[in-house]
Amino acid sequence: MLNMLRVENLSVIESATVEFGEGLNIITGETGAGKSVFIGALKLLLGERFTRTLLRDEEKKLVVEGLFSGDFSHLSDETKEQFGIEDEVIIRREIDNAGKNRVYLNNKLATVVQLKEVADGFADIHGQHEHQRLLNPACHIEFLDAAVEQRFKSDYAESYGRYQEKKKKFENIKSDISKTLKEKDILEFQLNEIESMNIDPAEDEGLEEKIKMLSHMEKIREAAATSLNYLKDGEVNASELIGSASSLMSSVSDYGTELASAADSLSEIGYKITDLTAFLEKMLDMQELDPEELNRLMDRKFRLANLMKKYGGTLEEVIRHGQEIKERLDNLFLDEDALTKMEKEVASFHSDAVKKADALNSARRKAADTLSSEIIKNLSELELKNSVFKLEFFQQDELDELGGVRTEFYISTNPGFPPAPLARVASGGEISRVMLSLKDVFAESDRVDTLVFDEIDTGISGKTAKQVAKKLSSIARGKQVIVITHLPVVAAEGSKHFHILKGTAGDKAKTDVKELNPDEREEVIAFMIAGEKTPSSIEQARELLTGRGDNA
Repeated sequence: MLNMLRVENLSVIESATVEFGEGLNIITGETGAGKSVFIGALKLLLGERFTRTLLRDEEKKLVVEGLFSGDFSHLSDETKEQFGIEDEVIIRREIDNAGKNRVYLNNKLATVVQLKEVADGFADIHGQHEHQRLLNPACHIEFLDAAVEQRFKSDYAESYGRYQEKKKKFENIKSDISKTLKEKDILEFQLNEIESMNIDPAEDEGLEEKIKMLSHMEKIREAAATSLNYLKDGEVNASELIGSASSLMSSVSDYGTELASAADSLSEIGYKITDLTAFLEKMLDMQELDPEELNRLMDRKFRLANLMKKYGGTLEEVIRHGQEIKERLDNLFLDEDALTKMEKEVASFHSDAVKKADALNSARRKAADTLSSEIIKNLSELELKNSVFKLEFFQQDELDELGGVRTEFYISTNPGFPPAPLARVASGGEISRVMLSLKDVFAESDRVDTLVFDEIDTGISGKTAKQVAKKLSSIARGKQVIVITHLPVVAAEGSKHFHILKGTAGDKAKTDVKELNPDEREEVIAFMIAGEKTPSSIEQARELLTGRGDNA
């Protein structure tokens, strides 16, 4: 439970310390005095995010500190030892004007994550936000599940988790096989594209030259014929002239080394002219241009260039890519038998999850009947007599994490009218009483020791308010209850009463909190009754305080 709450530099509160007790703790004060600031402080201690606008003085840091005692069985031994937690823990949170957080657990530095772990279940806060949850049908199954045995939820969660895991693996394998089949078709196409060309780098690299020669064959033959005439066939030709010069120089080669070298050079030129004329004669003997051959070579050149663009910059790289594709195709393995086996396992896991869901939903329907009866009884005690309250179930098309069902609260507070969705027909005061009824029903099974109600009595008055007060007092017999209220009849039920006073400090609003003694309680409740302290209001306040707990 929350034993102490200290607040510094938070909104309208400069500095305040409140020591709460067991049972019903009441907080009252004028509108705008800062009653809900204490709720905000408690939320910070439970790990909620900080809003910079909450700083009262931006030159100072915000500090909230709370002393909690009770059962810490939800914590691991390691966490307890790390922060020295036995039967109580002091949580302190400091936040500067830059929004920098420091969290301390028993004066040891901690993270916000560790804070949330330690503070889990410390307090259950109910205000307008909680009312919105009650009006949201998506949250109704959470309320119901609080009344269902944990084993049903655990069994289903475990079974559904196994089914989802197996299903996900199965879907991934199916997807992989589909991708593999698609990849296989692509790889086979690429391999066929490469192998069909029968690439020979040594030959194919000369394609360009062949194409040029075939494209200019007529000009080549003309050049060869004219050249042959100059070198060999003309009346005056280079071959005969070089031969004559070579003979003359050979005849004098013995008269000097330079003469011998010149004779050798002329002889070598003669041999080269002989080889050259043989090549030119070969060129001259080539056939006329074959357009089909030229087209074939140009097509091959284009296709090879396309392969190099797609698979590598050279023909060698294209060939190497083809070899790699062949190896990948050889390694592709499609295990259809394994897929069929896994499909059967998925069906088996689904069947088991369906059975666990049926057990869970059966337990839910049984709990719903009990819950409805108890809430109807509570509503009657809270002046909503002849109310009908029920939980409608809606089957979903498929299993999901909630067991394939949804539920929604239906209510009728007027005789003769059929139950309709709570969000559509209930007034604010009725919503408050439904919430209080739920909390009363779940009080014994809920491990949370501290319940906080922020104006749970909104929209009610008179006899109804008295019954709400008694219900809060009843819940407070087993829980610590902290209630922010504007109703004197509720305030009178408290075992401790704190009153918030609004004033000013310089040009800023300032809030002080005071635990009231019996005389002060009379005066505050009298003021809540009449708006002023009069003999009549004092008498009424005294009657409320004297009669508190009657018929509870």
